[in-house]
Amino acid sequence: MALPAELNGLQPLGAGNLRWFGFKLYDATLYTRQGQAFDWNQPFALALRYARDIPSARIVDASVEEMQRYGMPPERKNSWRALMQSAFPDVKQGDEIIGAYQAGSVRFWHNGRLTATVEDPLFGRMFFRIWLDPASRAPALRQQLLRSQG
Repeated sequence: MALPAELNGLQPLGAGNLRWFGFKLYDATLYTRQGQAFDWNQPFALALRYARDIPSARIVDASVEEMQRYGMPPERKNSWRALMQSAFPDVKQGDEIIGAYQAGSVRFWHNGRLTATVEDPLFGRMFFRIWLDPASRAPALRQQLLRSQG
């Protein structure tokens, strides 16, 4: 997975894939500054390369559902859903979405094209917790991304 040039300095920390009922949904790679241990206070990026076609609505619905598990403020649900609808188009097998987090700002790319910038630190934390929180629904993937960091 190739990162946009503006993310130079980020290197892979860990990688894995997400399967749902035996079907691979995507490969994921977590990038951190020089591949160092993950830290919310340092820039990082998460790249997902899709193994199947998935409509935008399904990606957005799953993201909202997971963010609600982590305490998404109800008053932000609609605005965050709209942000994600613009950030996440329908994906085809082989497509890549990259999300980068730095100083509370989040940027998303689809196949190398910037699709959204979100200047909301709470959004960034809630979104990336889907993969990086100890309570993630994909604990094996989390462990692979963080390389058993804890």
